Amino acid sequence: MLTNRFQSVNIFKFPSLIIDKLKLWSLVALAFFPLVDFLLRKIPFVGSIVGSVWDELIVVALATLAFGRFLMGARFEQLPYHQMLKAFILLGIAYLAVSLNSFGVDSEGFRAIYWYTFLAFILPYHVDRDLAAKLIRYVLYAGLIIGLHGVYQYVTKAPMPPGWVDAGETVRTRVYSVFGSPNIMGTYMIIIFPIAAGMAWASRTNRERLFFGFVALVTLASLVFTNTRGAQLALFVALVITSLLFDRRLFILVIVAGVAAMFVPQIQSRFLQLFDPLYWMKAAKDGRIYRWLTAYDVMRYNPFFGAGMGHFGGAVADRHFGTKYVDSYYFKTMAEMGLVGLLAMLALFGTIVRDLYRRIFKPLRARQDWPLLLGLFTSILAVLVQNAVENVFEVPAMNFLFWFIVTLTVILSGKKEETAE
Repeated sequence: MLTNRFQSVNIFKFPSLIIDKLKLWSLVALAFFPLVDFLLRKIPFVGSIVGSVWDELIVVALATLAFGRFLMGARFEQLPYHQMLKAFILLGIAYLAVSLNSFGVDSEGFRAIYWYTFLAFILPYHVDRDLAAKLIRYVLYAGLIIGLHGVYQYVTKAPMPPGWVDAGETVRTRVYSVFGSPNIMGTYMIIIFPIAAGMAWASRTNRERLFFGFVALVTLASLVFTNTRGAQLALFVALVITSLLFDRRLFILVIVAGVAAMFVPQIQSRFLQLFDPLYWMKAAKDGRIYRWLTAYDVMRYNPFFGAGMGHFGGAVADRHFGTKYVDSYYFKTMAEMGLVGLLAMLALFGTIVRDLYRRIFKPLRARQDWPLLLGLFTSILAVLVQNAVENVFEVPAMNFLFWFIVTLTVILSGKKEETAE
């Protein structure tokens, strides 16, 4: 809960109406992150100047304003995961302090891991429950646009690299939209679909139910058209967990839907391939299994603290050392930060899930927006599961969206008075 211990002392004048409007539009731009990022990078001259830093400029500006409110005495309610996150950040700083001989690479690795985590401490100073609900809607609007683009790519048989299709497999196309990768597109869809479904369920008017139901349908179709097994399985696992926590009758419905999904040709062909010995031979030779084992071998040289942030398995390591992506954020973290870093990260994610469970499920039936909260919880779970088989957080849009949605969920699930003033 934000409070102001010095409400009668006007040390600073808060931003004018113009700055407040700019702040609002900045938050809206963040809600549309994938689209704004894609378009800015495509605009001549503008893309080379702000295309890669626009979001960082917004985060810095919001952090500066939040710090001003902090100095004036404003505070927000911190959950256990905030304390765990502080400890995880301090661990990253400690890694930097002991790696001064490769500080440049380690600092890049630190930024890739930690930059968007600071949203957990910044957004509560700017966003109340009403604004959080609006921002969630904007996230869904962006998801609809990208989902429709994915459906369009499928209908028009968008060209794709041959490496996206396994040997002996016949696929019409794998959609990728603004992300350039069907795996990341699939991850984005498993973020949007459960939120859209929850929003449709929670809506009070038929028009809104139809609209958000349409968003859910489009994003689910686009997920199928990505032909991404990992994302589809991650969504199913997240739905199973949420249904078990919420209502066993819903669990039966999820199982029935999962069985029915196996009769969809695109899904069936991809999952049946898992029973092909050739698939596992390729995975062990140069696929996911090979990369996971390689990450394990890297960790063995320094089991406690790893090779160093940015040194293996991600975008930073690829730029500096030419190492391949690990295709698992957890294996990548194990290689770079060792068992200490991996366990700290897993503890952080576990604390987030536990905090959200306590915040959402205990008073669930008393809230009118409980279906939306269930959808948000499922979305967060799905991303954490997907990270096991994909470097989801190596993509800035996905890393940002996770922490953005986690923070908005905390704000939405709080009591009415536990909001920004």
